[in-house]
Amino acid sequence: MVETNQSPPRVRQLLDAFVYAMAVTGVVFVLGVLVSFSLGSDLVGVKYFLFLIGFLLFGYATFQMLPDPPWDVRKTGDGDVEVVRNDARGEVIGSREETRFQTAVQRIPPLSRYSIPPEQRLPSTTKLLIASFAVLATSFVMETVFGVGM
Repeated sequence: MVETNQSPPRVRQLLDAFVYAMAVTGVVFVLGVLVSFSLGSDLVGVKYFLFLIGFLLFGYATFQMLPDPPWDVRKTGDGDVEVVRNDARGEVIGSREETRFQTAVQRIPPLSRYSIPPEQRLPSTTKLLIASFAVLATSFVMETVFGVGM
């Protein structure tokens, strides 16, 4: 029987993903302000920048979530093509490295108190996908609620 204190609480995983998404959104927003205002635009440029980067983040995260194919194609010496089965990589599923950005996110107040180890967090691709939704939602809110560019 597994004790409940050994498994990570889902609330902490969701809190980690939420704070990560807000941090990515904040960084993209600040970059959008810098790029847009330096090019002589206003918040309309920031809105378009957020949309573009959110769409690119969505595509990148989706692409990173694709599984590796169970086969590979190898050319033989005589020019023929041979289909071979890929071997298992032998990687531990739970092993995750922490990036410098993730380390910085862990210092943000809610996570500094309720932090969980890297191997118990949601995968970084999942958090990046959630962040892409947050960036796209920020662009949407800027247009619909605040009327930027209407």
